[in-house]
Formats: sequence, C-alpha cells, structure tokens
Amino acid sequence: VETSDNVFTQTAARLPWLLIGMIGGIGNSLILGNFEGNFAVNPKMALFIPLIGGTGGNVGIQSSAIVVKGLASNTLTSKNILQSISKEISCAVINACICSSIIFILSLCFNLTSLAMPITVTISLFIVIMFASMFGTAFPLLLNKLKIDPALATGPFITLTNDIIGLNIYLFTGKAILGWLL
Repeated sequence: VETSDNVFTQTAARLPWLLIGMIGGIGNSLILGNFEGNFAVNPKMALFIPLIGGTGGNVGIQSSAIVVKGLASNTLTSKNILQSISKEISCAVINACICSSIIFILSLCFNLTSLAMPITVTISLFIVIMFASMFGTAFPLLLNKLKIDPALATGPFITLTNDIIGLNIYLFTGKAILGWLL
C-alpha cells in the first residue's frame, strides 16, 4: 500500500488487519470474564491492566518499527540478523529492569498492606516487556519472509498478541502470587 493508492485500495489492505485486532479485543473480554473471581478478591488488579497492555504494546511496536525500518532500508540483512536480535534482547532486558523497578516502587504506593500486588505487577511487567520485544522483533521478519508487508500487518498482530498474551501473563501471575502471598 502506498500513499498514492486510492481510498478503496488502502481500505482493502488495512481492514483485514484491523479485524484481526478486533478479534484480540473480544479475546481479552473473554479472558477477563474468566478471572472475574480474582477481581472480586483483589480489585486492585484491574488498576494495572492498562499499564501491562500499553507497555507491552509500546515495546512491541518499538521493536517492530526498528526491524521494519531495517528491512525497508536494507540495513537488516541475513548477515547481521543475529546481531540485531541480540541487541534487541539486550535492550529489552535493560528496559524491563528499569520499568519493572519503577513500577515496583510506584505500586507500593497503591498497596502498602501487602507486597503481593507490587510483586505481581513487577514480575508481570518484566515478562511482558521481554515477550513483546522478542515478538516485535520476530514477527516483521516472519511476515517479510512470507511476502506480507510488515509495515502494514505488524501493528495489529503486535497489538493482538501483546494484549492477549500480556493479559494472560498478568492474570496468571496474579493468580499464582496473590494466592500464594495472601
């Protein structure tokens, strides 16, 4: 899809990927419904859902944007792909450590009576950042290999997977930790 394409061509190219993203939203609703009891026991868990989803999405989009840019400029080649992946993983570890540390301190302010919630959010955020970075790096490479425009298709898939997997990571971590520490 190019900026010079007509509206119908652009719509036809974009709509399937948007519909895939909507499927993710429906999936998230179903996932949240399955954890309704957890929210009844610890309603503060709901406070951090946007943080987990938003941060995962941002990390995934940043990682994928770097890969798509490298593919478009031909600076990302089969010769340097392992170096690029290694660099992205290193960056993800550093970002995950910093963001998780900050959210641990901030989440203590929301719940001074127990460490369960801050630990849940911290561990979940770290895992989500790592997953989002790896997926955001790998997915555009896979799409490019399949001859699907990664600039067009990566965003909705990043959103879909980060929302569903990130939410599951958070909720299952919360279920495990809150059940263990409460």
